[in-house]
Order: sequence, then structure tokens, then C-alpha cells
Amino acid sequence: MDKLRAREDILNYALAYIKQKNKEFENSPFYIDEKIAKKAVLFISLLKHTDGELAGKPFQLLNFQIEFIIDIIATYSKEKNARRYSYALLFIPRKNGKTELIGAILLYFLFIDKEKGKKIYCAANETEQAKLVFNAASSMVSQEEELNKMCYQYKTYREIRKKNAKFEDFIKVLTATSETKDGLRPYVFIYDELHAAKNGDLYKVLEEGTASRVNSLCIVISTAGYNHFGEMKKQYDYCKQVKNGIINDPSTYAKIYEPDADDDWNDEKTWIKVNPALGYGVKLEKLREYYQKALANANDEVSFKTKHLNIWTSNATSFIKDDDFLKCSFKELDLKGDVYVGLDLSATTDLTALALICEVDKILHVDFKFYAPELSARERSKRDKVPYLEWAKLGFLTLTPGNSVDYDYLINDILALNKKLNIKMIGYDPWNSLEVAKKLSDENIECVQIRQGFASISEPLKEYQIRVLKQTLNHNNNPIFRWCNSNLVIDQDARENIKPDKKKSSERIDAISALVTAIATKNSIEKPKINVYEKRGIRFL
Repeated sequence: MDKLRAREDILNYALAYIKQKNKEFENSPFYIDEKIAKKAVLFISLLKHTDGELAGKPFQLLNFQIEFIIDIIATYSKEKNARRYSYALLFIPRKNGKTELIGAILLYFLFIDKEKGKKIYCAANETEQAKLVFNAASSMVSQEEELNKMCYQYKTYREIRKKNAKFEDFIKVLTATSETKDGLRPYVFIYDELHAAKNGDLYKVLEEGTASRVNSLCIVISTAGYNHFGEMKKQYDYCKQVKNGIINDPSTYAKIYEPDADDDWNDEKTWIKVNPALGYGVKLEKLREYYQKALANANDEVSFKTKHLNIWTSNATSFIKDDDFLKCSFKELDLKGDVYVGLDLSATTDLTALALICEVDKILHVDFKFYAPELSARERSKRDKVPYLEWAKLGFLTLTPGNSVDYDYLINDILALNKKLNIKMIGYDPWNSLEVAKKLSDENIECVQIRQGFASISEPLKEYQIRVLKQTLNHNNNPIFRWCNSNLVIDQDARENIKPDKKKSSERIDAISALVTAIATKNSIEKPKINVYEKRGIRFL
């Protein structure tokens, strides 16, 4: 009776969630396929847990798991009649039931989904990690007589293969050390604990292999890690930008459990917030034990924050929060006064930024022009999912012919702007902009060198931050500027001088470099030059 009631509760929550989502989707191109959603939830709820005190009992699906199942399996495009999501991230602390959940989802795809040729892979950096999801799925099959009859289980080769299938339907383990990786065409693959991957090679092979399949799905499950330059951090940053509306990518799904910036890691409310399976998987008493160790030992503190609170352990924090950034778009731009320009040229193949600033009534108005080579932009849009082509379509990005930066195109644009605006001076980085600066100088536009070291950049970068916090900066909510701002990581020296750190920033920060250069240019004119003799008097030797 209790089992029936539990399953009834699961289905009731699923139906309520389906109804809620379809109401949200009323004026959108997506919908939840109720039949598929119910079938997936019911199938998974009939499977049995594989370890711990719940081993052998029917899957006790929690609400967040039901939502995840419905979202990634049953969200469809109205126009294409195909699944909406081709990528799903479950970013969640340890011991929250993600291994069994994903194992059960893979079994749904193998046994219930109607696709032909269901090649499904459990991938990870090491064999032991990749086996975890596979072993959970294998144990679930072993506990169900009907499923056992429908497949062969090859424990040595770590493969579950459907019997009597006209096409290849299987679940296999794949690792970074596996010999055969090229030529794979996965229907579904999961990558477990991607933060531990030494590089993104295996993930890229699998992702590229899904390109020819309409309903393919990449699932990444991971906790936070220590490598801020690895594949997982890159994907995490991208998913955060999608969730925050910085990047528009309807094919990417992310369920992220982590503290907010102002949450206290010492507070048990934070622990409860980020551990949705608390009490079922991880126990509060255990977290308290780990916490006491964390208070006594720095290494244990890092481990507790990373594994149980899902905090990337690093000094890299947001210099300017997105919420504060968005508050600084509050009136029409006014560039009718003296305009100062900051130029950030890309080396050859990527983004070039031109920042234009004008101070009116103590408000700094900020506008941008961005350029990228068309061939390079198309490649990046496809490879890295950076929406250059969408930005170009919306008028925020100018695509220049070829695969390298067309500096003459940029110079002509600046000359045209100079006829419309009162450009007082252009600041540039002498490292790679001397040729452009010379041509502009030949056209009687004053240019000044702004080096990108701590001495030159610290003050204007701090001014940018202060203006955002005080809302004395006004921009037009340019999505490329917002994207660059969200990517920004700063470097700091022993004297607390700061500058943008391009190496540590997750993606391009060209807009910030151009803006800070423009502010430095403006300040170079407005600061009165102090006569050394007036300051200290004349000294006699």
C-alpha cells in the first residue's frame, strides 16, 4: 500500500509539473509531451535502488529528479517535433543521487525510447568513474526479470546490449584511455565528473559524433572542482550565461545547485539549499561532521566547500555582478559632448572592440562597436556556441570578410564616426595597434598610447566598478558588453593594483579592455599636469 501511495505521489507531482510547464510554454515554441513524460517517470519509478539502505526498493524519485527527467526527455519543439535539448548539465554536490538517476535515465533510452540504433555511452576520465553509472544501470536491470530477458549483460566488456534488436542498441563504458574513440555516433552519452577530465578531448569526440542525430543528447553530471581552466569550468560558465539570459541557447539545459554569492557557507540553510536529496542521500549529521573538520583544517575546508556545497574553490570571483551591470541601463545614450574612444584590437581572428564614452551631467555614457572576421565567427558559433552570428543579425556585431581582422574596415568606420561625433582622442595598446593608430593620426585624429599594465589600467578599472555600483555609468545593454563583463576575472599585484586577466577569464573580455582604455584616455586629458616645482618648490644642491 505504501509503495502504491509513493508511486501515486510521484505521478501526481509529475502531472502537476507538466501542467505548470505547458502553461509557461503557451506562447513559446516548446511544449512538454505529456505521454512521453508520464512514461519516463513511471518506468524509472518502477526500477529499484542499487545500494545503501534503499537497495532493492522501488526508485524513490524526489521532486528535483522528476523535474530533470521531464525536462530533458519530454520537452519538445512544436515546429520540429524533436526534443528541445541536445545538452543537459546536472551540477550538484556529492551524494545527491545523481549516479542512480542517470543510470535509470539511460535504461529508459535503451528500453523505452523509440529511436533506432540507440548507441549510449557512459564516459569519464577514468574507468572506475565511468563504471559507476554503468554499474548502477546494470544492477537495476539485474533486479528486473523482464528487463533481464530483453538484454545481454557483458560485465567484462561493461556493456548492456538489447536482444533481437534490428539495430545496435547498447550501453557501453568509454574512457579517455579507450583505444577506439573516433567514428563514434552516440545517440545519448553521459560524462560523469567532467571536472576531473585532464582535457576536453573525449567529450569533444562524443559531442561531434552526435551531430548527425536529430534527438541526440549529451548529459554532463558533475560537482565543482579545482581546475578553473578545464572543460567542466568552461561548460559551467557557459550554462550560467544561458541561465542568466546573457546567451540565448534554447538547446542547452542546466540544473545547478550551488550557493548564491551572498549565502554563508557556514549556515546550515545553505547546506539544505544546495543538497536537494538531503536526508535521502547525504545526511545532515554527516555534513555537520565534515563541517567541524573543515573548521579545523584548511584542506578539509576546501574539500567541504567543493564536494558538499558545490563551490569552485578559487579566488576568481565576479568583479561586477550581472545584477549591478543591468541596473546601469537607465536612459538613452548621449554622445553629443566630448567623446573618448578605447580600442582593443584582436590579434588576427577574433573579436575587436571599440568603446565610445561621453560624460554628461556626471553620468558616463558608454557605447560600443564590435567586429569579427566572418569565417572565424561562423567557426566559433559552431564550435564554442558563442552566438556571434545572432549578435551580427541583431546589429551588435559587424562581420568583416575573410578569416582575419580587416583593419581598414575598422579605420573607415572610425573616420565615419569622427564626422558624426566630437571625438577628442583615441586610446590604444601600443603592443598591437601602432599601425592603426598611425593611420588615424594621419587623418588628424589624436591618438594616445595606453599600456595594459597595472600602472595604467588599475585606476580606470576601479572607476568602472565604482560607476557601476553608484549607477553613474549608462549603457544600452549591449549583449556582447554584458557577455564580456560576465567573463571578467581580475589580476591584482602586491600594492592592490588591478587589471583584467585575459588568461584567467573564461572567455573574451575585449569590451572591458576597450572601455578601460577609453576611461584611461579621458582621464589622461582631464588630470591637470602638476608642475614638480609648484608641488615641492625648487631644491638647491
